[in-house]
Amino acid sequence: MNTHRLFQLSLRHGCSLLLMVAISLTASATDVYVSRDKDGSVVFSDKPSRGSETHKVKQLPVVPAFVAPAKTSPPAAPSADKKTSYTSLSIVSPQDGAQLPTGAAGSLNVNGVLSPGLQPGDTIELIDNGQRIKQGQQTSFALEYLDRGEHQLQLQVVNAKGDVIISSNLVTVYIQRHSVLKRR
Repeated sequence: MNTHRLFQLSLRHGCSLLLMVAISLTASATDVYVSRDKDGSVVFSDKPSRGSETHKVKQLPVVPAFVAPAKTSPPAAPSADKKTSYTSLSIVSPQDGAQLPTGAAGSLNVNGVLSPGLQPGDTIELIDNGQRIKQGQQTSFALEYLDRGEHQLQLQVVNAKGDVIISSNLVTVYIQRHSVLKRR
């Protein structure tokens, strides 16, 4: 049997099955007549034919839709005195001991990781040699025009009262810049 013929038979069976389902959905109990054509393929019909057998199609069971119960009260808001405890804060770049060459013009990206994420009301501060130089809600800060020399960088999470909740590791970087004092 060739592929085209098999496709025709599959299509005919699929259409017949679809017709049978459609008929069964419209009536609670319907007679469907099943017979075979000259090639031996099964044929479904709503009208009897010579040699057909009667097949009683019963109504499909119906399951009622799930109805969610109405909410009686809104969920309680988290209490203000329950604070989330941070488990870690660290600077992942630059690496400790990194040297920024002269051509970088003192530009540096400081990237950190805080776990769990920053909570509402808290702020992240970037500290350079003990002085706050940037703050925000992010763990990444872009620095430009840093003076040459050693810079000890640290991230801190600070609450609304200004209390330090957690501090990162200290990362020391060395900035190299041109100097008019250095002559060749």
